[in-house]
Amino acid sequence: MDSYEEILNRMIENYEFYSGSTISDESDIMLRLKVLSAEIYNNYVAQEFVKRQMFISTATGEYLDKHAQQRGLIRKEAVKATGEVTFSVVDASESDIVIKKGTVVATVGPVAKSYETVEDATLLAGQKSVKVKVVAVQGGSDYNVSENTVTVMVTPPLNISAVVNKSAFKGGFDKETDEDLRKRVLASYQDISNSTNAVYYKRLALSVDGIHSASVVPCSRGAGTVDVYVCGYNGESVTRAQIEQAQALIDENRELNVDVFVLYALKNDVLFSFTLEVFDGYDFNELSALLKEKITDYVNSLSVGEPVLLSNVGDIIHHTQGVKNYSFIDAYCSDVYPKPNEKCVVNKIDIRAVQ
Repeated sequence: MDSYEEILNRMIENYEFYSGSTISDESDIMLRLKVLSAEIYNNYVAQEFVKRQMFISTATGEYLDKHAQQRGLIRKEAVKATGEVTFSVVDASESDIVIKKGTVVATVGPVAKSYETVEDATLLAGQKSVKVKVVAVQGGSDYNVSENTVTVMVTPPLNISAVVNKSAFKGGFDKETDEDLRKRVLASYQDISNSTNAVYYKRLALSVDGIHSASVVPCSRGAGTVDVYVCGYNGESVTRAQIEQAQALIDENRELNVDVFVLYALKNDVLFSFTLEVFDGYDFNELSALLKEKITDYVNSLSVGEPVLLSNVGDIIHHTQGVKNYSFIDAYCSDVYPKPNEKCVVNKIDIRAVQ
């Protein structure tokens, strides 16, 4: 597409060629040409925008959402992480201490992550601690934090001395990105759902916020039965609430006389080990970090029950700029074919420099 300056210059050249006169910058005709060229340029920009948004492969944002809606799909919203914190006192109180629903706690650090209690709780007289369920104030994977990180009482309950999460917080997922939604929309054209096949049940499960991957196993418990195994991003377990939501959605839309169970998928840890030789001018450590990221993204993109193929991993390594040569270490590497209820996840990527 031509820039505004290119359009204006071409208009000036044509005017001067056909009129036989030169245009000064202060003239009325120059002002008219500038206004006209700006309108033409804006029209080009609008046309390019429409062209991008009319195709699934290039559409973004709300326009991609409209493509998805035509296929009966909705962008998944962010999911809040959940967990449990322990409120405690130094010395047991002689009376009950009430911890109100909505009490806010947070992590330490410049970018604190806040959580709030989802129920009223009572630290009974004579007791020194009580466990309370909490949920992140916002959705997103950033709120999945490890144990012993939530130690700040933003709204401290009266007479409570400390708070801590003795277990990790899980279940937080980011809002579905354009690329992830685009994959689901394109898949809806490639694998046609007919309300009875495996694709149909998989699509229902994947429509639930927080469920990133699913596998469907027909006749798993005999004729007329279907098992649907689900997990979050990178094989993380989904919450019980998400399982129940998927189960309710499938129960509402399943075939008659078909027994469908939604179940947790299991993790299948995968190990990669290979030697790496880089071209002169490339840093081994930087290239190793890039390869680990690319390989992890590949494994994360696989569905429950989908195998990890070394040929695909090798293709990733081979086509990464800076790689001169590589070799898998046979003792640690092979194709991984998980069970239908397993999701492959990266356990370790060991990259060694060629000696």
